[in-house]
Amino acid sequence: MSAPLRILYVEDNAVVREVTSELLAQDQRQIVSCATAEEALKAFAAAPFDLVITDVSLPAMSGIELTRSILELKPRVPIILASGYDLDFGVENWAANVRSIIKPFDAAEIEALMSELMRGAEAS
Repeated sequence: MSAPLRILYVEDNAVVREVTSELLAQDQRQIVSCATAEEALKAFAAAPFDLVITDVSLPAMSGIELTRSILELKPRVPIILASGYDLDFGVENWAANVRSIIKPFDAAEIEALMSELMRGAEAS
């Protein structure tokens, strides 16, 4: 039996965080959810994660700043930036393992993006 996929999910809206965490929860997945980027950075530094999904608009430290900090710690970790608006500044140009998705997203959209990123992570 393989280890569960560890996903760090960051969202400041409690309702959205709970609903999306339930959406992401499946067998062989461990979801750790955080309300702030600072809390997420501590969790990321304390234990390895296979995938990070973060809201862009967070209080204090933004999801963009969080992404930059995480990439300094682990440059190849797949990261999905979720936003209510189109991120037209090309997060995909940062690295092949950084992508964006527009909120609200449905289960099929996030699952497809997660699968694509995890295949890329396994290939590298």
